[in-house]
Amino acid sequence: MQEMLEQVREEMEELNSSWDFWEDRALDSEYLIQYLRSAVEEWKQKAVSSNDKANELQAQVFMLKEEIYSLRKEQNLEAARAATAQNKSEKLVLVYHMKENQQQANSNSTKQKEVLSEGRRKTYTPSSALLPPRRSPFQEIGNLALMLRQNSKAIFPLHCPDP
Repeated sequence: MQEMLEQVREEMEELNSSWDFWEDRALDSEYLIQYLRSAVEEWKQKAVSSNDKANELQAQVFMLKEEIYSLRKEQNLEAARAATAQNKSEKLVLVYHMKENQQQANSNSTKQKEVLSEGRRKTYTPSSALLPPRRSPFQEIGNLALMLRQNSKAIFPLHCPDP
C-alpha cells in the first residue's frame, strides 16, 4: 500500500507539474494574444489617422491646384492686358510719328511750292531726277525737249544722243 501511495503521490506531483506547465503556457499565450490585440488596435488607429491625413493632404492639393489655375488665368489676363497696352502705346507712337512725318512732308511741299512759285529752280533729289522737271503753265514748251535730253544724260551718262 505504501508503494501505491508513493506511486499515486508521484503521479499527483507529475500531474501538478504538468498542470503548472500548461497553465504557464496558457497564461503566456493569453498575454501574447492581448499584446497582439493591442498592437492590432494601435495599427488600426495609425491607419485611420494616416488615412485622415492623406484625405486632408488631397484636399489641400486640390485647393492649391485650383489656386494655381486661377493665378495662372489671372496672370495670362494681365499679360494680355499688358500686351494690349503696349500695342496701344506702340500704335500711338506710330501714329504720332506718322503725323509728324506728314506735317514735315506738308511743310516741305509747301516750301517746294513756294520755291517753284518764286521761279527758282527746284533742288536736286533722287526722285526728281527720274521725273521731267515741272514747267509752269506759262513757260515755253520749246525748251522742254532740250531739258529732257539733258535730264536723260544725267540719268544715263554713257548714253550718246543721236546727231
